[in-house]
Amino acid sequence: MLKILADECVHEDLIEAIRGEGFDVLNVRELAQGASDENVFELAMKQKRVLLTFDREFGNIFIYDIKNSFGVVIILIGQLKKEEIIKYTTTFLKSELAKNMKKKLAIIGKKKVRIRSFL
Repeated sequence: MLKILADECVHEDLIEAIRGEGFDVLNVRELAQGASDENVFELAMKQKRVLLTFDREFGNIFIYDIKNSFGVVIILIGQLKKEEIIKYTTTFLKSELAKNMKKKLAIIGKKKVRIRSFL
C-alpha cells in the first residue's frame, strides 16, 4: 500500500475515504500546518510518501524534484464534484498504475489520469 502525505488543501472527506481504503495517510494540517510548499515537498520526500494535492504548482519540474520523489498526485478539482474527487482518487490509488509512484507525476482529471515518469 502507498504511504501518502495529504497537502493542507486536501479535504478531510477525501483523506478519510483514502484511509478507509486502508492507505497510510498523514495530513500536513496535523504535522506542519502553514508550511511552505517547498517544506511540504521536502516532508513528503523525508517521510518517503506520495504527495497528494490539489495544488498544480507541485507539477512544476523546475521547482520540485519529482524524479527524486516518491511521487506526486495532483487532483484537478475545478473539473470535479466532491463525490467524483473521492471516487476518481480512491480508484486511481487502488489501481496497478499507482502501485509504484516513485519518480512519477499523476494528474487526475474528469476524463483521464495522466502519468509522467521522470527517470
